[in-house]
Parts: sequence; C-alpha cells; structure tokens
Amino acid sequence: MRATIEDVAREAQVSVATVSRAMRGMAHVKPATRDKVIEAASRLGWAPHFAASRLASGQTHTIGLVAPYFDIWYTSQIVAGVESVLSAADLDLVIYSVDTPSNRQRFLDRAHSLQTRIDGLVLVDFFPDPAQVIRLEESKVRLMALGEHLDGHSSIAIDNFDAGRRATQHLIDVGHTRIGIVGAEQMSVDASPVLAARIDGFNAALAASGIEHRREYSLPGMLSVTDGPRSIAAIQELENPPTALFFLSDETAIGAMGEARRRGLSIPQDLSIVGFDDHDLSETMQLTTMRQPVRRLGVLAAERMLEASVVGRLHETVPVELILRGSTGRPR
Repeated sequence: MRATIEDVAREAQVSVATVSRAMRGMAHVKPATRDKVIEAASRLGWAPHFAASRLASGQTHTIGLVAPYFDIWYTSQIVAGVESVLSAADLDLVIYSVDTPSNRQRFLDRAHSLQTRIDGLVLVDFFPDPAQVIRLEESKVRLMALGEHLDGHSSIAIDNFDAGRRATQHLIDVGHTRIGIVGAEQMSVDASPVLAARIDGFNAALAASGIEHRREYSLPGMLSVTDGPRSIAAIQELENPPTALFFLSDETAIGAMGEARRRGLSIPQDLSIVGFDDHDLSETMQLTTMRQPVRRLGVLAAERMLEASVVGRLHETVPVELILRGSTGRPR
C-alpha cells in the first residue's frame, strides 16, 4: 500500500500540517525539521499532492463528502481521515447528509450545481445506480467512491465477502456449528451491497463446511449499540440457540455483549461473538473482530482525490485483518 501524509508525519515525528508546510517550502519550518520531513518522505516513497493546488486553483478550494449516516463511528472516522489530508492541503471540507430517501433525492436533484460549490466529491457508502452516476458526472466534479467499486472513477474498498467468510470460518475452526448472524436487518433500510457481501461470505463459509444456515439464526438487530440487546433476547427464545454470533458491526456486538452478561451468559463459554470494524472500544471489550483501517480509508480517499489524473481511475482493495481477542472460544 502506498504511503500517506500521515505515514510521513509519523515517521518524521511531526504533525501532518508540518509535513505539508515543509514539503511546500513554506515559512515557519525549521531547516532541521524540513530536512527530517524530506528524508522521511523519501524513505517512504511519498510525494506531496501538487495536483491539489491545481485542483483548487481558481475553483472553490473545497471538497465535498456525502454519506448516509454521520452518527456512527465508521463515518466519523472516515471524516477524520479525509479532513486530516484536506486541512494539510489548505482545502475545506463540506458535508452532505443523505440519511433519508428524500434527502438523497434532493441531493441528486441539485447535483448539476455541485461544480459551483466543490471541486471534488467523496462518496461514502452512497451506492448510486447507473442513472444516478450519470447525474453526478454531469456536475463535472471529480468523484471518489469509498466502500464500493465505481466504474470510471477512483474507488477504495475492502473485500467484504472475504472478510465475512473469514470471520465465520474462525468460528467454525474453533468448533462451532450453530452460528447466527446479526445485522442483516439493516438491508431492509438501505439495501447495502457492503452488508450483502458480508452475509454472502458468512453463507459461503457455512456451505463450505457443510453447515446448514438455519433461518432462525438470522437474528434481529441493525448496526447500532442499542440494537445489540435484541439479538440476545432473540436467542434466549430459541429451543436450540446458536453458540456463536457474527455481527456485521462492532457497535451492535458491543451492545450485545453487555446484554448477554446481564442475562447471565458467559462470553465466550456460553456464547462466542465476532464483530466487524475494530471500533475504539473493541479492545476494551476484548471483542474478536475483523479490523478494517477505517480512518486510513478516509486518508487514502482524500489522498487519491488530490493526486494527478493519471492515477485517478484506479480501484484499490485495502486488506482486512482478523483480530483475535477474548470473545471467541470453543463451545461448551
């Protein structure tokens, strides 16, 4: 994976803003610090985004970001990553929320005028259909898709199918055969291909091991902390409950873990749990999870947005890591 401005800042032990100022030859940077930054950038093979000034010159000096949910940890981390790069490039960030179908339609109806407000647009889990892509392209702003592969434009995503398969395979490997899944209910709201891919990976792992996917093991719960307890209440209503659960979001898993303990269930002895994301609280909760580098995804999206057009139409797949902690183990 190519280095980012954050990598250079970490290597040189300075701030992201200092890297930006040093690489652009701006004042108020000590010569020794400038040399240290240049050496770090050289070691990592990183170059500043001179295309950023070209992108903004004579334009709005602003990049837009559109997403359906800004009240969840995932999106907040994406925004933080994007903002860290844009601020270093002296660009502004404007947010567009499409949390309801009417807001989404309103945004698309006004897409033709985006060029008067922004120079580029980061799409976070927007998933436009072909007709909507055409409407966005009519705006003439540079597009960057995060979370999906968008033909004809730069895009960055993880392999959700493989991540879902690996999470489920871990539960199978430690001996579970009664495995449930939580989070599919979100599909009824936004028909997310991200969640669909994770669910397909879950089903593929079960099928490859000859394990039947029982309908009653598709448990209620969406993607918030408050939805987690519903899945625990549901399994206690079953005559033959699952011994392990795969959650499509860490936030839901964390909510479920608290409820399980309140109901006297021991984790992982009575119930193994795997989450998805590696939320900031996951280590504290000792939650086994599929770690996607969410903040780094935001950094990469902004970096690629500002790069020269010769690399502007690439799709990158960022690796996801299984993090083993104390929430999974062999069934009783």
